[in-house]
This record gives sequence, structure tokens and C-alpha cells, in this order.
Amino acid sequence: MSSLKVVVNCKVCLHLFIITCDVQELPVFGRTLVVGRRTNMFLGNDSLLYLPEYVTIMARQHGRLFKAYAEDYFFLAHNDFPWDLMANVVVGRPGYDNYLVALAIQQNVTVIDATRTILAVHQTDNDGNWAGYENADSGFNRNRIGSKFSYRKGYTTAAQYVTRFVTDRVCNGTNVIIERRKQHTR
Repeated sequence: MSSLKVVVNCKVCLHLFIITCDVQELPVFGRTLVVGRRTNMFLGNDSLLYLPEYVTIMARQHGRLFKAYAEDYFFLAHNDFPWDLMANVVVGRPGYDNYLVALAIQQNVTVIDATRTILAVHQTDNDGNWAGYENADSGFNRNRIGSKFSYRKGYTTAAQYVTRFVTDRVCNGTNVIIERRKQHTR
């Protein structure tokens, strides 16, 4: 049986029914970190996001998939992450997410980009999508991590694997599969 630890930004609603499929696949990979991009959606007074059945509908109609560097959820399988190598950073401030993912890849942790199969709706309010940069200590993580760190190595696009939906014609349903990412060469 796999153990699973989850860290999620408190402004994010996850559509979780799919995760059980992924967890069953993770023992094959050993140490595994599942991440993904979020879909930003402005949370107005008329929003129906408080009703779970409307999250997917509203996100498809009004949401926008955000940047590859904005990661707001982390699923860690087997509770085996090299935390002792990680600098003392603050969650919720710029850079911690890319640093976490890059460190995982550097330390041979399998990273899976689940953007296509896990809907993560960021409930954007009047603070906007860049609130972390507005804090007085927004540079804290960058100071701790160091100026030579390549944040791009921690984008979702750096993950070695991706998930996607496939139709199961025998069971008349949809499954999630994990496959190696096709890396782009330039």
C-alpha cells in the first residue's frame, strides 16, 4: 500500500476523484512527486464554486490555465523526499514550488505532471494571481535558494512523466495513465 502526503495552496480546489488511479500506479516509480498547473478563476460574489458539482463546469467556462512555473499542489508518495537537502524556504512565497520540483528531479525523485488529469482551481480574489510578490518578504526564498538557481528546472514542463485520460472501451469508462514526457530539444 502506498502512503501519500499532500500539500495544497489553501486557495485551490482540487477535483480529487482521479487521484486514486494515480496512487495505485506509483509503487512502480518508487519515490514520486505529483505536481501540476492550476486554473485561475476569479471568485466573484456570484460564484458557485462553493458547490462541488459546479467547480468543473465553472473552471471550463471561465478559468484560465496558468503558467508552467505556478505549482500549487504536491502529492508525495512513499513519504520519501530529501527534505534534509532543502533550504529553509517559505511556502506561499515566490520560488518555493520550482525549487521543490527541481530538487526532486536532481535527487532522482520521479516527478509526474498531472495538469491534464487533475483540475486545480485557484480561487482568485481581489489580491489577484501575484499576491505572493506583494509581500514585504517576497524575496525571502530567492535569498535562501541563491541567485544561481535555475527556476526553469522546476517548472511542470521539467517533469519526466505526464498523465492523460484514456478511454476504456471494455469497461465503458475513462482511466488515467502515466507516460514518459516527450522532451523537446532545441
